Amino acid sequence: MRFFLLIYLLCAGLSAFSQDTLQSGSFLQVDWENDAFQIRQRNITDRYYSNGIRLSHLSNYWRKWPTRHTLLRLRPKDNQVYPFLYSFTAGQEIYTPRNVKIARRPLYPNDRPYAGYLYASWGLTTTDPVGARRLSSSLTLGMIGPVSGAADVQEWLHGVLGQYVPVGWGAQMKNDPMISYAVQYEGRAIPRFSSAFDVIGHVEGTIGTLMNSAGMGGTLRIGLFNDYFQNPTGFYRAGGTAERRFQCYAFVRVGFRTVLDNALLQGGWVNGAKNYYALPAVELQHFYGQTDVGGVIATRQAQLTFTQHLRTAEFRGALPDQWGHISLLVRVGRGSQY
Repeated sequence: MRFFLLIYLLCAGLSAFSQDTLQSGSFLQVDWENDAFQIRQRNITDRYYSNGIRLSHLSNYWRKWPTRHTLLRLRPKDNQVYPFLYSFTAGQEIYTPRNVKIARRPLYPNDRPYAGYLYASWGLTTTDPVGARRLSSSLTLGMIGPVSGAADVQEWLHGVLGQYVPVGWGAQMKNDPMISYAVQYEGRAIPRFSSAFDVIGHVEGTIGTLMNSAGMGGTLRIGLFNDYFQNPTGFYRAGGTAERRFQCYAFVRVGFRTVLDNALLQGGWVNGAKNYYALPAVELQHFYGQTDVGGVIATRQAQLTFTQHLRTAEFRGALPDQWGHISLLVRVGRGSQY
């Protein structure tokens, strides 16, 4: 499968890193999103966002790549040194209509098309511990369509689990190249009056052939945690002040987004017009909201996060979409910088 080949190449690249790279501070992160992880609905369906998986390597090794010239970072004030961390991510996303048991039927205007997305992304995160600011930017290259391998992955997974196999992938979005650039700025919304309570606001924007959108929102954290802005990962750092080796907290994130276009619903800029199942722009909901609720448990070496995502309808006639998200971040380098 194409996706697993990409994962293999990423892992092979990681094994080739020098010991110096690992000692400078390095992390591996695995993210798995699936509607089967939701806890609100008893009957699990594959509608809309069905599955997503990402494998990331966070290390300043990626600073050596020419993609660094495209990424934004905070400019230090008064000769301060801001912690920063580069990353590389390989991922795949799978989207299906409400009913995956019908091979051929007119999806428009009551449903979304089948779509798969395979991508690689380079990112940079910079934090300002004194000013309580964080800037993240990323450049993503990918493909939608059969080349993404989404049909192969979903059909194989359903076969392994003994579930019905989706039969409509022959009508998925056509192959199209994707490029997108995303920026997110975060800052403390109100001064911290308690070490167990924090409110963080954010604004974000994405441009490119995959999606053009802008959004804003905020996050409430309650529990035992390190300062969100102390470093790009939030991990315990030896020698830091008032930092916890063990963290355990809950969070609620509320966001609102306005969307101009979305290739995963409308098709790509090159071949989108050739797909009968693509939704026209007039069917999109150009404004929607999302609520994320979850919890985090972290030690010095690992962090486990579980999140429930709930998003309002993305197009006319659509139902709200809900899925679960499991994320594991592990320290693989012996450095303590982050």
